[in-house]
Amino acid sequence: MRLLYHAVRLALAAYLIAALALYLMQDRMLLPSTPEAPDLRTAQHTGDTIAQWTANGEYAGYVVTPAGNRKRGTFIVYHGNEESAETKLPLADVFVHAEYRVVIAEYPGHGNRAGARTMKAAVAASRQALAATLAQWPEPVWLVGESLGAGMAAQAVEGNESKIAGVVLITPWDSLSDVAAEKYPIFPVRWMLHDRLDSVAAVSHYGGPVVIVGALQDTLIPVTHAERFAKEHEHARFMLLPTADHDSWFEAMTQSQWQEVLSWLDAS
Repeated sequence: MRLLYHAVRLALAAYLIAALALYLMQDRMLLPSTPEAPDLRTAQHTGDTIAQWTANGEYAGYVVTPAGNRKRGTFIVYHGNEESAETKLPLADVFVHAEYRVVIAEYPGHGNRAGARTMKAAVAASRQALAATLAQWPEPVWLVGESLGAGMAAQAVEGNESKIAGVVLITPWDSLSDVAAEKYPIFPVRWMLHDRLDSVAAVSHYGGPVVIVGALQDTLIPVTHAERFAKEHEHARFMLLPTADHDSWFEAMTQSQWQEVLSWLDAS
């Protein structure tokens, strides 16, 4: 009995230590460090202009401007975790080629942007990116985010519904707490998270076009979360990529599918 008592005490202590570590280290777990990548201004990009972009006087990402005089509006791209603004030029090009200016937003502590790498800071920067874009270019603005970036885009929508022309959320969570609860079922993570980051609630009052792209083979954020999101938002259009996973969705998208996305956004 004494041996059993000590074993239970050790197991309980280990559980409490693990729970404390999960609570204290959640920003590091959700926002791991980003690999170094070359400055986008050194990229071979014939015809278009790539420049560093600032918000409130500090570096906040890049702006890619299509060649020619016609700019149909602006897309803001929010990247996922373990990425930086330097990695999102291929996604930006989808919209640049459709004659849109693209702001590739950066979060503090990522890429070349200084600051604390926390979820709170990322949300604030995402909302700041929208405000700064609207201040510079008072034109139609669309938001595009993948994975973590889908969560950031959703948070930027809340309170700014009338200013946004459309939203694309790729491999999104419905709420971060729901995903975390699946990953760590033995911990009360719904109570431990600093912010539940409920994307469904954040866009619940948005009446414009919402496109949700899910990857059927996604094991990081299972596609059920994207499907649930689409069902709970009455204006959402859902596109399923049957052969893609969380990391291969971009390669799985065809030109005709991108054209369909733009059509759903009234941006084709």
